[in-house]
Amino acid sequence: MVFALVAVIAILAVFLILVVLAQDSKSGALSSNFGASQVMGVKRTTDLLEKLTWGFMIGIMVLAMSSKFIVGSDAEAEAPTSVNVEKAKSKPAAQAPSQNLNPTSAPDSGKK
Repeated sequence: MVFALVAVIAILAVFLILVVLAQDSKSGALSSNFGASQVMGVKRTTDLLEKLTWGFMIGIMVLAMSSKFIVGSDAEAEAPTSVNVEKAKSKPAAQAPSQNLNPTSAPDSGKK
């Protein structure tokens, strides 16, 4: 399950990189480089690339944030345990040692 999730996120990341590189900040890169203006028009190409960019970005964010819930049950079962942690869980909470509040055993405050 973890491998599939990582693979999907990696594929979306590669597509996001390609879509961002295909864009031009001042004018449509696909319209001038690849002749897409004859097929879809410059405005529609720019809109499509922008929608793809947002879609891939949102997809990566949702998968990354929900990965704890998707893979959470598998990760908790495989969590390493320690003998000391198990002992601490089974032992009742230790009580704090009682302090001796007897005023006769208190050190002198320096008054004579």
